[in-house]
Amino acid sequence: MKSERIAWRFSFVGLVFIVSASNAIAEALYVDSRTGSDRNPGTEEKPLQTIGQAATIVNSSTQPGPTTIVIAPGIYNFNRCVAFENKRPYTEKDRLVIRAAVLPDEPAWKPALMPIMLSTEDPRKPENSDQQTETYGLKIKLSHVTIQGLKFLGNPLQRNWHCCIDRVGENLNDLIVTQCMFLGDRDGLDIYCPVIAGGDRLVVDHSIFYNCNACVVFWDGLQGVPGKKCAMRYCIVDGARISGVWTCQTAEDFEFHHNIVTGSKYFWMRKPGDRQRYRVEDCIVTGNKFYSGYGIESGPTGQTGPEVTYQESNVVKNGEVALVKDRTASRYLHVVPGTFGSELGAGLFRK
Repeated sequence: MKSERIAWRFSFVGLVFIVSASNAIAEALYVDSRTGSDRNPGTEEKPLQTIGQAATIVNSSTQPGPTTIVIAPGIYNFNRCVAFENKRPYTEKDRLVIRAAVLPDEPAWKPALMPIMLSTEDPRKPENSDQQTETYGLKIKLSHVTIQGLKFLGNPLQRNWHCCIDRVGENLNDLIVTQCMFLGDRDGLDIYCPVIAGGDRLVVDHSIFYNCNACVVFWDGLQGVPGKKCAMRYCIVDGARISGVWTCQTAEDFEFHHNIVTGSKYFWMRKPGDRQRYRVEDCIVTGNKFYSGYGIESGPTGQTGPEVTYQESNVVKNGEVALVKDRTASRYLHVVPGTFGSELGAGLFRK
C-alpha cells in the first residue's frame, strides 16, 4: 500500500490490516505459488500459496474497507473454481482488487512476470470420461471488483466449456477487468468464454484475447433489465472462434472504442430479437468472416439482417493486422510497432 494512505499497520487473524483516516479497515493479502503456504498469515514476508485461500479469508470477514490481493509471478492451478462471495460491503472507492504484483506499465514488467491462471478442474463422473463439462476460474459474487494484470489459460479437458471470469447473480455491478491476457489453445487448453457478466458496469479494457471462443459476453440482466454503463475499450481480439464481443440485454450507452478485432468468425454477436443500436468508434475490424450475427447459449445461429445497424465512427474494415508472436518480447501479442493499427493504443499498456 502507498505510504501516504497508511496510518498504521498491524496483524490480526493472519491478515494485514491498515487503518485509514476514515476508520475503514484496509486489507492486504499476498499470494505466491512458489514460496507461499496457506498456513502463512498472507503478509508480504509470509505469503499465502493459493488464491483459493485468499478468497476463503476474504469471504470470512464482513469488515468494511478495501481489500487488495497481490499475486506474485508463478502458476496458479485451479483444481476447483475460486469464488468471492457477496458478503463484504465494498464500495466503488473501497473495492476488492485482485492484481499482479508487477503491472504492465511498470518499468520492470515483462510477459514472464504475469501470474498464470490455469484450470485443471475435472468435474466428470468416473464412469463417463466423454461427459460435457463446465469449469470456471474466478466466480465474482460481489460488487466493486477489479481484476488486473493476470494471464488466463484454459482447461485441458475435452468437451469442456471453460470460463475464466464469471459474474452472474442478483444486484451485482461494477466489475473492471483490465490489463489481462486470455490465451486459448483449441487443441489443448481451450477457453470458451474469457469474461461473462450480467448487470451493470462490466468494463473490460486494455486486455488481449487470443484464440478464445466468445471473448467478452455482456450477459442478460436479471428480470430483463438491460445492463447499463458497460464498456469494452483498448482491447485486442485475434482468432475468436465465435465472436469478439457478445451483447444480450446491454443498454445503448455501451462504450465500444479503440478495439482491434481480427481473424474471428464474427466481430459482434447479439441475442436474437435485440435491436439496440450500439456505437462503434475508433476501431479496426478486419479479417473476420462475418460482421454481425445472432447467437444463443449453444452458439451462433446466423448473420443479422437489415434490422440491425451500428452507429459507426472511424471504423477501419480493410487492412492486415500483424501481431508480435515472440513470447519473450515485451510487446507479445501487441500490434507490431509502426505497422497498421499500432497507433490505436490497444493492448495491455495504458501509457
